Amino acid sequence: MVTNASSYLYGATRRRAYFKEVMILIPDTWGDKAEYESPRNSTFEGADVIIAAMNPRYPPEPGTPSEPYTKHYEGCGKRAGNIHITSEFLVHPETTYYYGDKGRIFVHEWAHYRWGLFDEYPNRFDDPSADLEYFYYSDTSEIFEPIRCTRGYETHNLVYRGEGYWYPCNGDETDGYEDGCVSIPSVEQDNVTASILSGELSIDKIVDFCDDDDHNEEAPNKHNRLCDGKSAWTVMNNHEDFKDEHNPPRVIDDVTPEFILARVKEIRVVLVLDSSGSMDTSGRIGKLSSTSQEFLLNIAVDGSSVGIVDFDSSGKRLSGMTLIDFQETREELASKIPTTAGGGTCIGSGLNMALEILSENDQSPAGGLIVLVTDGDDNDVCLEMTELSRQSLVTQSVVVDAVAFSNDADDKLISLTESTGGKFYLQTDDPGSTGLHDAYVGTMVSGVKEGDRRIEIHRDLSYYAVDDSKSYSVFIDETIGNKTTFEFSYSVDSTSDVLDIRVTSPSGENFTSDYPGYTEDEQFKTIYVNFETAEPGPWSFRVTNLHYSGHDVFSNVYTYPSQNGVDPIIATSELSGSVTDFANGEELTALAEVRQGFYPVIRAVVYATIERPPDGAGKTYPPVELRLLDNGAGADITKDDGIYSRWFTNYTGIGYYGIKINIESNEETMILDGSSPIPYSYTLASADPEELLKGNLPTIDGTPIYIRGMPIPEPQGSSAPNFTRVISGGSSQVPETPEGWLPGDDIFAPSKITDLVVTSAHFQNGTVALEFTAPGDDLDSGSASYYIIRMSGSTTELRNNYSSIAPIPDAQIIQGNTSSCGEFGTRELFVISVAVPTNQTVVSYAFAVHAVDESENEGEMSNLAQATLRAYIPPPMTDDPITTVPATEASEALPVVAIVVMCFVPLLMVGVIVGCLFANKHQDSPENKSEMKHTNTAKENIYTIDNVHMQSEQVIPTPSQYDPLGSIPEREEYCFSNPV
Repeated sequence: MVTNASSYLYGATRRRAYFKEVMILIPDTWGDKAEYESPRNSTFEGADVIIAAMNPRYPPEPGTPSEPYTKHYEGCGKRAGNIHITSEFLVHPETTYYYGDKGRIFVHEWAHYRWGLFDEYPNRFDDPSADLEYFYYSDTSEIFEPIRCTRGYETHNLVYRGEGYWYPCNGDETDGYEDGCVSIPSVEQDNVTASILSGELSIDKIVDFCDDDDHNEEAPNKHNRLCDGKSAWTVMNNHEDFKDEHNPPRVIDDVTPEFILARVKEIRVVLVLDSSGSMDTSGRIGKLSSTSQEFLLNIAVDGSSVGIVDFDSSGKRLSGMTLIDFQETREELASKIPTTAGGGTCIGSGLNMALEILSENDQSPAGGLIVLVTDGDDNDVCLEMTELSRQSLVTQSVVVDAVAFSNDADDKLISLTESTGGKFYLQTDDPGSTGLHDAYVGTMVSGVKEGDRRIEIHRDLSYYAVDDSKSYSVFIDETIGNKTTFEFSYSVDSTSDVLDIRVTSPSGENFTSDYPGYTEDEQFKTIYVNFETAEPGPWSFRVTNLHYSGHDVFSNVYTYPSQNGVDPIIATSELSGSVTDFANGEELTALAEVRQGFYPVIRAVVYATIERPPDGAGKTYPPVELRLLDNGAGADITKDDGIYSRWFTNYTGIGYYGIKINIESNEETMILDGSSPIPYSYTLASADPEELLKGNLPTIDGTPIYIRGMPIPEPQGSSAPNFTRVISGGSSQVPETPEGWLPGDDIFAPSKITDLVVTSAHFQNGTVALEFTAPGDDLDSGSASYYIIRMSGSTTELRNNYSSIAPIPDAQIIQGNTSSCGEFGTRELFVISVAVPTNQTVVSYAFAVHAVDESENEGEMSNLAQATLRAYIPPPMTDDPITTVPATEASEALPVVAIVVMCFVPLLMVGVIVGCLFANKHQDSPENKSEMKHTNTAKENIYTIDNVHMQSEQVIPTPSQYDPLGSIPEREEYCFSNPV
């Protein structure tokens, strides 16, 4: 697959990119072999490509190959989350026949993932807000044309009548076609070579991305809607891969990838802790000590290895790599954490010592993780040392996660994490800040299967005054509850009780200090209330301060999957970048994904709490709470895909911004279970029009494949259980603010409207109904002041000359008020009166809208929506002999061939590929082995996209071995991993 993809990509990018190296990451559950290399800094969580069953716990159902898809987190030109190719799709003998060469499919999804491109065909699954039309009226050619990128395809125009029967459509290109008519391309094409994003990948001549010469900017598809009508090639050339003539065309004789087999290694972490003098302020050293001890006592997983380094002006080894095996080991390591602070700051000395520890006993440091915690800047004499340390860490594939302890921390931490593939966190002096804890929890995610991961459902750090009491509640759903712990840490010394804890179960039973699972560790100042198996339902707990003084209390509730064969509900989160160029208008996007296995959890209540730095005058600001939405508007790309997002606009100045996510369910929360298509971009299947006319639908294992024009099932799901989750999204740095800007200045315009759609158009009374989601005052927050709607008889004129076209006057607006804007997320409806010439039977208008706020900041022009008013809509043909001619006669009157693809989109991509495959332990077929053989790639100095690593002993069943009705024995997992 990837070998074919590399050659196809090289041609499609006009000799500017190919896959040079591919890593396959073998899980640690498989036996080690001499040929398995270090995975470097590649992990399953950071994979570009994941190969796994849609539900990895069970074999695929017959007839459900689960097409490849990409999940998009952000908009046009932005890298997606990852590509998911299901193992059943990869191994099934019929998928290539119906969907095309798998290498072509891979490039199609890669374009989604790395360059942020979208599909150029109508796809209600990926674009549920789109009007389900397959033709549009071209104001350029003045005929009805199919919705796709390139014009000039030879096609059949067919309509599905149900029960497996397709017929020629009634109508023509002048008057249009009957409802449901779809254009299906012929297999043989003479006049087109594009587009890869149009989905007709089984047509041999489709080898190009659309460029400005053949791009159809009129077509109302998702790519044009989100990319402002730009061609795929134009968007790609604005990407850092190709921008400013980067990676020019070169002749490469051999573009075969080199495949590297790597095996997942045990988790190895070195803590590099700042104990310099500045850590003695605001109780920082105390927080560092207690949180680091908590990591060693409870968070670090059994079987991981941990080392400890302390640094001030020099690095000091506190512990070499130590296997976490017994409680005594944990306590011994915890006792070594520094508790006092003093001296200068030399970050490089600590990093060098950590590298030495990772390299001891002839171990390769590659794949090791350093958690660096610091609150200060390097001493001048250490600047060069720290930079040399960074370079060495990059060379030796060591990952660095960094925690900035306050906004005084060295701003070089960002480059340190970015260059090593790590993550950046913020721990402030605010009472509720938990950034260091979040970082430690994050170290135990990579390489740990979701079924074995610690899941946090509550996290809080609060100040308790004398006699103060606080109550909390959490839900423990049926997917979790194994080994549940309620944990409370305090910071004061006392010979008597410090806290009174009462935990109450869903059935009303109270658990206090006399409960056998209640323990207190006075040395580490922590109380635990443990349950081997927690009762599902709503739990509550109350914390009371018994100490004679006020102090901070950290409360944490964590649990593990219930082990009952049900995947846990998982939440992940991040910010759009570790650095945000606020000075030049770059938005900071908060993102969270909620899912069960690979299935989206939709309509949950998701809030982001964002910590902010002081302003230039030293004034501090409280955290901001922001609700993230999955509504397909504003920062969110696709509605109901389980990805929640929102733009952040409440900046306070230069510094670090940290994010924490709280998630809970309500009565509307659902889990899309995969029994119907999920809103991702899926690969399209192909169908020959002649065969369709004969009644021969494409099927896999007897189950028909959905193709364009067939009825679209509504998304199916089940009610989600009551649940809560708490996660961290890391941090982002704002290095500069706009000139003259002060906190509170209104510099953000309303967000661009991207879901403008025509919901009805009436020829007889000359009216058009428009709908869209209301933008905000500041991007997607608040309410705008008023709307400006413009229209034109030409989509090209409206796109190119929007600002010079007069707004639609109020007298022409029958319903709706442009001066009354709803809150962001509400649906807006406008009914417009339009002219219908008496001498025409078809008239078309294009519409666009933008919002303006009270400071006269104007949003961007929306996507274009076209209204086509027809005097006559051809009715479905009757079953007369002319309509139901034999397929052979019908095919003589029409071109032949049909290609239809069903696209489902998730998101993610880039220059390195990582993926996991869940498969049977069968021998490889010769075809599979040929795709995975080791080959050497020419080492010319050309830009290459990632390295894809696969396994020589790949356990993919051959077509003859594939038994769709049988179970999959000994399901195992391995990963593709490609370094960036």
